[in-house]
Amino acid sequence: MSFFRDLRVAFYSLMRTQGLAITVILTLALGIGANAAIFTLVRGVLLKPLVNRDEDRLIYIRQSALGAGDDNTAFSVPEIQDLRASVKTLSAFGEFSTLEFTMIGLGEPRVVQSGVVSGNYFEVMGLHPVLGRLIGPQDDGPKAAGVVVLTYRFWATTLGKDPGVMGKTLRLGWGPMGDRSATIIGVLEPSVPYPQDTEIMPTSSLARTTSLQPWSLAASTA
Repeated sequence: MSFFRDLRVAFYSLMRTQGLAITVILTLALGIGANAAIFTLVRGVLLKPLVNRDEDRLIYIRQSALGAGDDNTAFSVPEIQDLRASVKTLSAFGEFSTLEFTMIGLGEPRVVQSGVVSGNYFEVMGLHPVLGRLIGPQDDGPKAAGVVVLTYRFWATTLGKDPGVMGKTLRLGWGPMGDRSATIIGVLEPSVPYPQDTEIMPTSSLARTTSLQPWSLAASTA
């Protein structure tokens, strides 16, 4: 009962000093509001599930080069081939390589940051399009036609969410390979960029001209 007696005394004391009462109430309100805002931010940024389908089965593969002091070294094409042949606990690998292309076909020529992906990358990542379709296995291989997917951020901020870009042909230039053409086939849904923020995502057939091109790997467990 002493708790309730103390609470009653505190209440009557605050009523006799209304200025103090208002200060206490405002302090409590601000504290509760700040905590709620911080929780909302943390939930939205850190706790909210990814848009990826089956994200609990998604893993990122890293390798270290201790001699060079690098704990996240990219993979070469032969290394990826060895992994595919030897690792049986993973059901699929998705490959991603970051390149800068000179892009012609959407306004003035410009340099764009691209994430070149293998034909099954989006399937492994569990991502979906908001417009058109994404790159699939049929778009992979040296004889496949060049295609490209736009990231949502690039489509929204640079192109104003223009649906008319679908089907347009781009010219993508990169030193070792020269110029290649690629058709825009879709726009990727908003998602966490991996492993680096990009503007366009072409098929790997546009860049797999050398086994020295570095690649990052995502995989799904069996």
